[in-house]
Amino acid sequence: MTRFIVFLLLFNLTGLQPAKGSGYPHPVNGVLDLRNTVIDEHFSIKLNGTWEFYWKQLYRPYNFRDGNQPVPDGYIKVPSYWTDAGIEGINPEGEGYATYRLLILLPENNKTPLGLDVKVFDSSYDLYINGVFTGSNGISGTSESASVPEYKPRIYRFIPSGNTVEILFNVSNFHHRRGGFWLPVEFGSFVQVQHDAALRYGRAWSNVSILAAFCLFFIFFYLLYRKDNTSLFFAIVLLGLALRPLFTNQYLIYLFMNPDWSWIIRMEYLSLYTLVAGGYLFIYSIYKGAYNRFFAVLTPILFTIMAAATLLLPVRTFSFLTIPVYILVVLFIINTVSASVSKIIKDKVLIDWVYLAGFTVVIYAAVHDIILAMSNISGHGEYVMSDAIMVFIFIQSGLLIFRWVKSFREKERLQNSLEQLNRDLEAIVTERTKELTQAKTIAEEYSRQIETQNQNLTETINLKNKVFSVIAHDLRSPVVNIQYILNLLKEEEYREKYETLAGSCINYSQMVINLLENMLVWGRGQEDKIRYAPEMHDISSIILTNMSIYKDSADRKGISVNFTQIGGTRAWADKDLVDIIIRNLLSNAVKFTGRGGRISILLREKTKPVHELSLRICDNGVGIPPDRQEAILVSASLESTPGTENEKGTGFGLKLCNELVKVNRGTLSLESKPGEGTCITVTLPANP
Repeated sequence: MTRFIVFLLLFNLTGLQPAKGSGYPHPVNGVLDLRNTVIDEHFSIKLNGTWEFYWKQLYRPYNFRDGNQPVPDGYIKVPSYWTDAGIEGINPEGEGYATYRLLILLPENNKTPLGLDVKVFDSSYDLYINGVFTGSNGISGTSESASVPEYKPRIYRFIPSGNTVEILFNVSNFHHRRGGFWLPVEFGSFVQVQHDAALRYGRAWSNVSILAAFCLFFIFFYLLYRKDNTSLFFAIVLLGLALRPLFTNQYLIYLFMNPDWSWIIRMEYLSLYTLVAGGYLFIYSIYKGAYNRFFAVLTPILFTIMAAATLLLPVRTFSFLTIPVYILVVLFIINTVSASVSKIIKDKVLIDWVYLAGFTVVIYAAVHDIILAMSNISGHGEYVMSDAIMVFIFIQSGLLIFRWVKSFREKERLQNSLEQLNRDLEAIVTERTKELTQAKTIAEEYSRQIETQNQNLTETINLKNKVFSVIAHDLRSPVVNIQYILNLLKEEEYREKYETLAGSCINYSQMVINLLENMLVWGRGQEDKIRYAPEMHDISSIILTNMSIYKDSADRKGISVNFTQIGGTRAWADKDLVDIIIRNLLSNAVKFTGRGGRISILLREKTKPVHELSLRICDNGVGIPPDRQEAILVSASLESTPGTENEKGTGFGLKLCNELVKVNRGTLSLESKPGEGTCITVTLPANP
């Protein structure tokens, strides 16, 4: 686990390293001279420097031919917004259009296929390379009606026909408050540019997957102990962070859908509001005595108002809300540092120093992201808040476990005190039996109450021990698999399998989420708080969805999975609970079936003696000993059995299935012979 944490931190913090190609020349006055540079398949450089700039002109390549080259209005720093151009004689406004041009001088006889990684512009562009239209984002034009904004990062491949590369961008903006470059463009060999993009996507998916998993993790702890809101507020922070990579930098949302440009901007802002508002509440819950209560109460109200404005107003209007957000962030930083230092001086506790160290990392990232969003930053030019928060997640997780351990020790001390008190009472009762019969009766009743309290306390402690055991063992396997896949993505020979590996990474992330979901439902079951909302549902659809989840695990073991349905496939049940039942049964079948085995799934409608739906899942795996078949469904203890290839388990999968089937007014039966396999039969009512 320690090795994984170290790898994750190093992998995500690569974004904090200096920009690649910092030793190479940079564009100066619209020319990048690489004639003395070796351009091989590992070459890449960010085109940060000064480009030719033509304000209020959308020049095409032919305008620069036949000796009639226009004179630039000046040379603008890239990346930067054109409102910050600083060119004498012109004062570009946020709305408008312009042409950016750069000439790249290459070494003699260079034949290396080249690539151009273009992030996004505010708010559309057309790209010409060596006089040829190469691609675009949206539609650039000279008016709002002629322009269509779009944010979609793209990589362009081309082979230079000579020793000069002309890059020409037509950029227009009539929809955002600022226009022009705001992220660097990467130029180099197509192989290296593609490799760098794959690493960025890998880092982004890693952040989203792990942040989402930890968000559920902290929500789970909040549901176990609702008196402490710290876990809930931190989960809100993680939710905002998990959403941001979908709508910024890599724009991962395009892998699932093609939303309108304005909604991408709205979701970017809403995730920022969620992050900062959650941060205020989180810090206030830690430093209630030292933190400014006025800001903690006012901030959620302000962000609610800003969220409504973001949903209702056009982009060019609500985009100005970043200014008050960053003011609130500065106030947040000042209050946090002040409260942290004040508490350190007052209490002199080590845990406060740990919090301050974590806040320092997050504050650095917040300042970096504010500078990136508000000005023309050169160099790295990517948001790093998600990376920095990864450090704070592990700090917060450790502190959370520390608090639980401390609580456990305190309850253990109380238990010992109660046991000692019980022994003292018994001694007094024995000594005064004859004289104090009535007092003895009262004392015995008091003793029984103490025993009941002790039993409840012991059950509570055992429950927490089980939760910590599950977290320590079962989160590791799928997360380590994610680490392994991300390592493969760094290898050149696996680049062509990027989609497959990314799909596997998503599946393993889903396994982590499924595990946390099982734990959450099980925890609710201990308090009789399982939600049951039955409707008519197609059970075959749920089966097929879960088969796709475990297809990769079954394929790795060479297990064949067959699904047969006879008659109707609809049942009266809670879809979410049935989904958990089927997912656990399929997981167990794959887990306990050896290589080359088989799993059969039969879904059959029965009308006699009652109208019901029968689901039977059979495997030819290791089977279950007779003495464990009944205990595995009803026993209160948790006993995890490793799979055929030492796969980890929680030990409460079948118990959970049995409980959820009963909630759905169904039955679950088990048939198994050691060495021959296991069949689980579940019946559900076919009508209300």
